[in-house]
Amino acid sequence: MLSHTSNLHRWLTMASLMLAGEAIFLLPYMRKTFQTSLEEVFRISSFELGFLSSMFGLLALACYLPGGWLADRISVRRLLSFSLIATGAGGLVMLAIPTYPLMLALHAFWGVTSILTFWAALLKATRLWGTSETQGTSFGLLEGGRGATAAVMATLATTAFAFAGGDANPRAGLVAVIYVYTGAPLLSGIIVWFLLAEDPPMRGTAKSSAEGLLRRALTTPKVWFMAGIIFFAYLIFTGSYYFPAYAERGLGESKLFGAQLGTFRDWLRPIAAIFAGLIADRIGVTRGITIGFSTLALLYGSLWAVPSSASSYQLLFAQVTVISVMLFALRGIYFALMEECRIPLALTGISIGLVSMIAYTPDIFSHLIAGWFLDTHAGAEGFRYFFGFLATMATVGLALILTLNRRLQ
Repeated sequence: MLSHTSNLHRWLTMASLMLAGEAIFLLPYMRKTFQTSLEEVFRISSFELGFLSSMFGLLALACYLPGGWLADRISVRRLLSFSLIATGAGGLVMLAIPTYPLMLALHAFWGVTSILTFWAALLKATRLWGTSETQGTSFGLLEGGRGATAAVMATLATTAFAFAGGDANPRAGLVAVIYVYTGAPLLSGIIVWFLLAEDPPMRGTAKSSAEGLLRRALTTPKVWFMAGIIFFAYLIFTGSYYFPAYAERGLGESKLFGAQLGTFRDWLRPIAAIFAGLIADRIGVTRGITIGFSTLALLYGSLWAVPSSASSYQLLFAQVTVISVMLFALRGIYFALMEECRIPLALTGISIGLVSMIAYTPDIFSHLIAGWFLDTHAGAEGFRYFFGFLATMATVGLALILTLNRRLQ
């Protein structure tokens, strides 16, 4: 798959990874644009919706490490295709607007299909796609392409929601969105199967035991630094899911406006991630991450400091723009730390699994924290307290990347 036999094949490979990398997460992360509609149609609270995300996160957490081991031993093509088609099949179940217990089971199922057989395989393929000098560009392209896919899908979903009369009939609007978000992974799974070739196991992993590889990863201090940095970057990223709901509940805007704000946020992702990757290859990944954390601490702090009565949709758009650019820039480059931290290629899969197992634990609790803030403090105040919490977390992330930078020097 990654032999670079032709320039066209090389870019088709990246394009298929971009498409697959986002299509698989559309269904479990639908809340980031359609939170209030999900709560209304499924008749659940913000906390209960957060618990669905926690169920997804719990199963994902259990799957990251074995998924890294699988990625070094099973064809990326088979892993990705299976994951995408299985995830899309779950969307067919969601179309029936099932009961809350079945929704919990569905999110647990997605936690397995999108992580165990997918995540480490995707990142491994991306690392191998680039060279040691272009890791920022490789991961920036992946995140940027995923962002472009998310923006297109969010635009299609928002259009479907509006066309179905979602403001007046949230159930009809949400069903239209589910159709869009179910078709994407099913189609992507077929495309990946026909575009990607079989890939052999990495040299040095086929004969290595899982225990041996894990022991090497566990005793590499920079792997732990990566895990901590990505943990805080991902934690503060979850705050961006609440911009549409903040516009609706804090500023009194419509559901359609909230969906449009979420779509605008998603369109910033490809631009921010690709440029971040290109810039990181010039100034260094650690310096780029330092800039990102610094800016996010200030901007999330501004969302906490400015009361909703003094805010406006113009100010909110400005804040959302800068925060989203920095968040997507971080997502575009933080896995490029593998090369800067000199993680051996033979440890790619298991290191991704270990780092991800720690770094993505916010999927378990971040939405519960947000749900607690929103259910405990009425209206805009709950959002402001949550944004203040995220500003604090960005400051901790900044301290970690500065410490790693000193160790690398």
